[in-house]
Amino acid sequence: MKNEQNKKTYMQNHEKLAEVFKALSNSKRINLLLALRAEGCRVGNMAECINESFPIVSQQLAILKRHGVVSKTKNKKNEAFYTIVDEFAAKVLDIIEEYDLKSVNG
Repeated sequence: MKNEQNKKTYMQNHEKLAEVFKALSNSKRINLLLALRAEGCRVGNMAECINESFPIVSQQLAILKRHGVVSKTKNKKNEAFYTIVDEFAAKVLDIIEEYDLKSVNG
């Protein structure tokens, strides 16, 4: 009976979790998310925030949105803003920042 319970635990539907990991599997997307969280950049400034071209930023934000990690809103001036909406992704970003601090402080 215990083996059956363990098997059920291991066989849970982890598709949503896999989507988050797919979204975070690219260093540009990680940089985007960290910049969003730290500076709340609007899309127009995001290229400057992470030192990437606007088309790359746009493409990577679309991937993050498709995977459910961020959502897009527009203000009265029709400027697009993205916010992190996936709680698990935000926790992973905490771990990434902790790793970065440890790497720098060696």
